[in-house]
Amino acid sequence: MDTPRFRFTVMPLLVALTTALMALPATLVVKVAQRGMGFEHEQPWRTSSPVESARETSAINGRQPILLRLLGLRRHALFAPTALAALSVAIGYLVDPSAFYALPVVIGATLTEGVHPGEFLAWESNSLFRESVTVLSGQTLLSGAVVGRVKFGIGRVSIPTVVGTGTGTASLVFAGPEVEVGNYVLTCITAVAHGGVFSLTTPSGKALPNFTMTPGSTNTTAYTSRHINFSITDATDFIVGDVFTFVVSTTAPTVIGGTGTGVLTALTLGPDAMPGRYKIVNDVVVANGGDMSVIGPDGNNVGGRFIWSASGATATFTSRQISFTISDATDYIAGNFFDVAVFNQLAGGKVVAWDPTTFDGRHRAYGVLYAAVDAAAGDLPGVLIAHDAIVQKDALQWAAAITSSQKESAYLDLAARRVVARDSVV
Repeated sequence: MDTPRFRFTVMPLLVALTTALMALPATLVVKVAQRGMGFEHEQPWRTSSPVESARETSAINGRQPILLRLLGLRRHALFAPTALAALSVAIGYLVDPSAFYALPVVIGATLTEGVHPGEFLAWESNSLFRESVTVLSGQTLLSGAVVGRVKFGIGRVSIPTVVGTGTGTASLVFAGPEVEVGNYVLTCITAVAHGGVFSLTTPSGKALPNFTMTPGSTNTTAYTSRHINFSITDATDFIVGDVFTFVVSTTAPTVIGGTGTGVLTALTLGPDAMPGRYKIVNDVVVANGGDMSVIGPDGNNVGGRFIWSASGATATFTSRQISFTISDATDYIAGNFFDVAVFNQLAGGKVVAWDPTTFDGRHRAYGVLYAAVDAAAGDLPGVLIAHDAIVQKDALQWAAAITSSQKESAYLDLAARRVVARDSVV
């Protein structure tokens, strides 16, 4: 992030001046004031003999009580301003003692002033438009940080086995466009011979429509939704409380539907990735490789045909939607496929420093953090300026290595949300 600005303060000067004056010997103070009027026993320099004056001054300094010496400072020309400065320091300490703990004692030193909440903000239409968010663990962000939201992830939906008495099986499991990261729980709520009625709950706690199996020995019934899709095949009857748990995570999928034993690794998102199912299908048998298609959630082919051959090695597929590495092992047969899930993070995603090179949602500027949040040790709440506001460019905070041209891209993202960044505000 950008470093805090430095500002000059006169407080160290006042403290140093007060300390220096209080440390002056009485003879020096007297000499400063020697043009004033006074009595000879109080001002021995008025004696006619220089030797006697020096002797009497020395004697007075030796026997005069410290309190009287301090009282003598009242005749000093700088007494009034010094006393006023000392009084101001004392009052300041009583008001906010923490402000004095780190005062340098070096005259003219500079103090580091942190970035204040909302310092970047020139105007906002209504503070009620501020948005409550969660800052992702590991982030340390200053007020004015330009942030994005981690909205997507990539992995798979697991194919679970039932926990309970029934022995039916799940198959043909794949993601829909509203799939969420976490556990989908399918629970038998009504037992039926060779069938059953099941409730389905999303990771965010939403109840999806019930799944009702078509009764019949060894029957297979499909369930479709915008979250997850699957089929359940009857075997030993399910009883109330039997559970399937479908886990949506970053784990890479395994090959389905044939004898191939290669694996997918290095799954990453591109800037045009869409939530839902990406199906990687081997269309033609290729020794030590494959002739594959990658079908996106919208049903369109992604990146053309992917033909490769690499005995015992790997090949890499890249596109603006998803990318991956696939390995050779036992040859894939026609029809072998992998089901990749691009899933949605819960609650719209957590915020992180804006990063135009990581395509999980953080590559789009979403807003500006109102106050600093140190989430180094865990997720923490924060507040965003995300709508109808004007912010000052020179007060915004950026992640390391963000270039000027990249910042211009972020300003466009913010402007689309009616957060206008200006060079200066009159």
